[in-house]
Amino acid sequence: MGNITCIERHINPNLACYRDSDLRICVSLRQYAFKIGVSQQHSRLPLALVEYDFSNAGLPYRECLRQIVEQEALLDPDFNYGQQTFTVPDAKSTLIPACFYEAQHAKDYISAIYPLTGKECISQEQEPYTRSCILTAFNPILLDAARQVFPQKKKLGFLSTYACLIRELFRLARSFRRFPVIAMLHTQERSFNLCVKNEDGLLYINTFPFQDEKGLLYYTLYALNKLKLDLGSIALFLCGSAADIDLQQILETHINTTLYLPAASKVPAPKEIPYSKHFTCL
Repeated sequence: MGNITCIERHINPNLACYRDSDLRICVSLRQYAFKIGVSQQHSRLPLALVEYDFSNAGLPYRECLRQIVEQEALLDPDFNYGQQTFTVPDAKSTLIPACFYEAQHAKDYISAIYPLTGKECISQEQEPYTRSCILTAFNPILLDAARQVFPQKKKLGFLSTYACLIRELFRLARSFRRFPVIAMLHTQERSFNLCVKNEDGLLYINTFPFQDEKGLLYYTLYALNKLKLDLGSIALFLCGSAADIDLQQILETHINTTLYLPAASKVPAPKEIPYSKHFTCL
């Protein structure tokens, strides 16, 4: 496929034993990268992970996708996945309490926080744990890309990083009840997300620039101190694309219980598919 490079490929040999309708596929869309995650729809058991890089392809975005779709076995149009979803890691999101939310002002809410061009797609997700609406703005080219990947008339879902983080945060709170405060720090190439929950519910979620480890440490401690939290009461879970950087060593000198995100105990993730790195597309 020209200079399109498959940089990661893990397929569970038992994948063929599952019915297509029992599977969930999620594609993660970025400007120069494309990731596919397949899992069991209800348990989220990871079954496949494939990642492509086309930063050196020298081809239009749609052409890169066309070549991948034509040759990638997981995107066979004959597969009838039970759920088809896409996510945009570099999107801009915010959270609006449902009691204050007015759908006709969706773009106004998000443009008050982020600079927008006016051409963005605005996704609206109802978030049950917090009784709020997650608004996400992303490049409309990526919506076209998702439709190119999934041309079938089946419903196509969108899942924001914020929705993934909140869902996972509440799961962790059920598993680690001895900690009154649970926090998650999710790293991406140029930004990171921090979300915090206490016994009353979601306390905080925000996105910060990620340039280096010192900046990440500063923003994290600043946010936690602003919330007036006892750092000794916090369990901080790390996940995301910077999993190979030893953030644990940097952060655990300030927050003693700092761990990489574990898979759910009933969903053992294969060692070659680290859950902490890929959970947003699984």
